[in-house]
Amino acid sequence: MKGRNKPIVRANAVHHIYQNTRNGYLIFYSVTDYLILFSVISVFARRYGIQILGISLMPDHIHLLVYVQEPGRFRAFIREYTKVFTAMYNRHYRLSGPLFNTPFGCAPKMSHKKIRSAIAYVYNNPVEGRLASHAEEDRWNFLSYSVEKSPFSEKLRIDRARWNLRKALYTAKACKKEGRWLDYTEIGKVTDRLSPREIQQFTDYVVRKYNCIDYPATTSYYESYGKMVIALNANTGSEYEISEDTFGKDYRIYRTLVHELCIKKGYGSMERVLALPFQDRKRLGLNLMRSTLATEKEVAKLLRL
Repeated sequence: MKGRNKPIVRANAVHHIYQNTRNGYLIFYSVTDYLILFSVISVFARRYGIQILGISLMPDHIHLLVYVQEPGRFRAFIREYTKVFTAMYNRHYRLSGPLFNTPFGCAPKMSHKKIRSAIAYVYNNPVEGRLASHAEEDRWNFLSYSVEKSPFSEKLRIDRARWNLRKALYTAKACKKEGRWLDYTEIGKVTDRLSPREIQQFTDYVVRKYNCIDYPATTSYYESYGKMVIALNANTGSEYEISEDTFGKDYRIYRTLVHELCIKKGYGSMERVLALPFQDRKRLGLNLMRSTLATEKEVAKLLRL
């Protein structure tokens, strides 16, 4: 990110927000990481009265589209969700220090045309990163949740679900009702005995419960969801006011690397991998480069080298 100046925030305007990580390290190693950050953002958006037009969670950075009414409340929203998530994340992975670069990237959009371009850019980030063929096919830009309750899982019938799944759903529902975000211990306990199919159902349920995106406001720039999707698939948008190093990246490699470590090499979780001493992780990185053809930079981002 260029410069260290305080981001320009304007009252009563849509802003594109961009946060990337220190040293380009990954943020998301598991579904749990995504769900926790999404729940934290959603809780603080409601607490501070922030209107969210879009969210896209990418492996090493995040995008938000926000309508800012009062800059002070908006800055508090960014500060609080960043602080809370970083603290939980560091405890879980036994890390320390800031997770995100400061200051955050921020670009006010003062015209209808620029807002539409920013919407396309944010929702198409997974497409540009080769994580999906079309914007509506990616789970972590949350676009498909505007028209479907469970876009990535089988239809959920709570009355017919196993007790373990019902318990997980009730826990998420209670947290949301109490205005609390989810945490690693809580999710770990309630999902430990769920099947892969149930994990997918639980994930869709959590997103649906916590979702803070104002889809009607977003689609109003296109008249309807259908027209918006057509526009998004026709034009990926542009962003010239924020420096983002994503051109040509293929983020699918990180799915391959995590699977290689956790399944094929038997580590089970990235928590165990990241807890290894630096030299052990470095040797593991060299093995990964040979077995997956990942680059040195990609392995370093994954293993925090």
